[in-house]
Amino acid sequence: MYITVEEALALPAMADAVLLSGEKGLARKITSVNIMEVPGISRFVKPEELIITTMYPIRDNEARQKTLVPDLVKKGVSALSIVPLSIEKEIPPFMIEQAAEYDFPLIKLPPDTSFNEIINPILGHILERKQIETEYRFRARIIDDLLRGKITSRERMLSLGKYYGWNLSPHFIPAVLQTDKADYRESSDLMLQYLSSVSEKNGISDTIAADLDDGILLLFPYEKLSEETKRKVRGVLGQFFEKLGDSWIGIGREVPDIMRLSDGFLQARQAAEIAQKVPTLGRIVDFESLGVYRVLLDLPDMAQSAAIKREFVQERLGILIEHDRRNNTEFIRTLQVLFQQNSNLRQAARTLFIHHNTMRYRLDQIEELTKADLNNPETKLEFQIAMKLAAIL
Repeated sequence: MYITVEEALALPAMADAVLLSGEKGLARKITSVNIMEVPGISRFVKPEELIITTMYPIRDNEARQKTLVPDLVKKGVSALSIVPLSIEKEIPPFMIEQAAEYDFPLIKLPPDTSFNEIINPILGHILERKQIETEYRFRARIIDDLLRGKITSRERMLSLGKYYGWNLSPHFIPAVLQTDKADYRESSDLMLQYLSSVSEKNGISDTIAADLDDGILLLFPYEKLSEETKRKVRGVLGQFFEKLGDSWIGIGREVPDIMRLSDGFLQARQAAEIAQKVPTLGRIVDFESLGVYRVLLDLPDMAQSAAIKREFVQERLGILIEHDRRNNTEFIRTLQVLFQQNSNLRQAARTLFIHHNTMRYRLDQIEELTKADLNNPETKLEFQIAMKLAAIL
């Protein structure tokens, strides 16, 4: 775990520090702190260290001073903080120029600075982050065990949730964030903290986040689902996307019970995966809006793939099948003939031995029942695929 040079400079202990040069290197990581007490310090330093020195060992050695910054840069040191021996003592201009050339942060501290005043807060901050990272890892393990079916007891899950301060009683809107950024896992705990902060500011408390192998799973709780709730969730995800970039977010259907989380998770993950393959869908995609793409995606789990196909058929045709069964209508047959006749209403009516107006009336009823527009090419394709799937499932 680490903090950046910029974050170190923001600590109260560094309030009087002055960044002399190397502004472009403020994102460098600090994993440890070292003190320069010998002339050949570069032999003992490690990558991603912050070096603190009075430069006393090389105070009269200009040649060594001129090689100090380049040597530290070669070793991968994060930054150099100098405590001048006196108020009058200036840091050599050539060191400032070198730091600018290498984008290497060069920091000046007040002459009366105690090394411990700097070392302890920085190391303490790094240790705190390690503890937070460990806690997030344990939380992710619990969610992963639930998704894999390793936790089957509701009492056990509620007990674990209570320990980590999770409110598992409400319903949830699940979302999965996937990214191409190679280094996001190094700071995933910071992103999860940022997400919690954004959620709180948008009026959503008790958000649960877990960094899983398949992406970051986000669970937004709600007592009563409304358009306002959905808008708030969208707002949070939009801000998170702007912060991270190079990512895709899938939103699953509402999860009414934490023990049924796997359904919502799979939907959200599928939406994120399809979003990566179909740029026209955008970067934040609802499972509900995927349409036919849900059944076109190859899934390694055959049972899951079949379940998604059956669900797709039920969503598109279920109400028509049930209406035909209860009322002895022929809505499914009507659609079949319509598609066979390339959507030619008159030809379809002749094939069905009904009047053109009767054909039109049936289609109006179908559209009213399904809330679909059969003149929409995308909608028409979904119904055609659903009917073909229904024949083989």
